[in-house]
Amino acid sequence: MAIPVGAVSYEDIDGHTCKRDVLFCYDLLLPDDFQPKNTDGELESFMLVPVAQVANVIHKTKHFKPNCVIVIIDFLFRHGLWFDYVISLYVYSAVQS
Repeated sequence: MAIPVGAVSYEDIDGHTCKRDVLFCYDLLLPDDFQPKNTDGELESFMLVPVAQVANVIHKTKHFKPNCVIVIIDFLFRHGLWFDYVISLYVYSAVQS
């Protein structure tokens, strides 16, 4: 069952155009053996990424559209995972110095 957990809003400014949007967020617990299917042709593939690694994926790649990244960061914040990721970056950079 999808559980409503809030909404995030953002502005996308492109030249002289400003688009405002609100994305409504839901948490959905799926069984471990869940296999998503592409039925509308908009996706090339699905990839299972452990949630603890998602912050690294959005930080180091452009695999997700910006509006998707906002929802992912909201999820990571709500589940206490974003702070852990930021701290790990800080510790890593301190060790490298």
